[in-house]
Amino acid sequence: MSEFAYHLVVKCFEPTALCVFLLLGAALLRQRRVLARLCFGLALALLVVCGNGLVRTQLIRGLESRYASPHPMPQADCILVLGGGIQPRLPPRQTIEVEDAGDRVLYGAHLYRQGKAPLIVCTGGAVSAPRSQAEDMAELLEMIGVPKDAILKENKALNTRQHAVNLRPLFQERGFKRILLVTSAMHMPRSVGVFKRSCPGIQFVPAPTDFWAPYPLQQEPWWYRGLTALLPSGKNLSDFSVAMHEYVGLAYYKLRGWI
Repeated sequence: MSEFAYHLVVKCFEPTALCVFLLLGAALLRQRRVLARLCFGLALALLVVCGNGLVRTQLIRGLESRYASPHPMPQADCILVLGGGIQPRLPPRQTIEVEDAGDRVLYGAHLYRQGKAPLIVCTGGAVSAPRSQAEDMAELLEMIGVPKDAILKENKALNTRQHAVNLRPLFQERGFKRILLVTSAMHMPRSVGVFKRSCPGIQFVPAPTDFWAPYPLQQEPWWYRGLTALLPSGKNLSDFSVAMHEYVGLAYYKLRGWI
């Protein structure tokens, strides 16, 4: 299955897409009242369950809690920052911009400034932009003070497995033994599995960032937090879809023997 076909199939099974399909089914089957009501009821149930803040949080924490940063963070040969969360400098943007996952670049720079490794490796190809994610990440790193000669780039990878496969020759050539792996906390389980399988003999130290389900300060009444979490919202639906994508990706990678 090609990369684009895989992502298309996953998107078809996201809650919002499934709700649309079920509502279309209810409209087309309106002459068959039992089936129409069943489709409508399933669509409503999906919105209620998948838009639920409690379900969303538990799914995300099930991924984010698998790998924690060691304390203290050890010294390493390089800091590997996986592509994601970078917005290219396209008009009217005047600079590279970041989304939530752009925390990866910021955290990589933070580790570099702490002296945890002498190099940062950026990896990520061009998806829908004129140049690769790695090049945009490198530019952002330079903007925030990382020297150009401390940055290496891999410009071809379009998915997690390709990151590992494409970087293996570089790691072997340079004789790297320990690498700080920086990616979003939800993405860390799949990333660690892929790099350990594809790059044997190298210790990959998880350095997660971009946490979506931190433990909040207990400033609000428990009943208020509980009731607001039960109310479906667009953000909960979106976050549920991202978490589901990671669980599906883990299953798919295990099925292919990549982790």
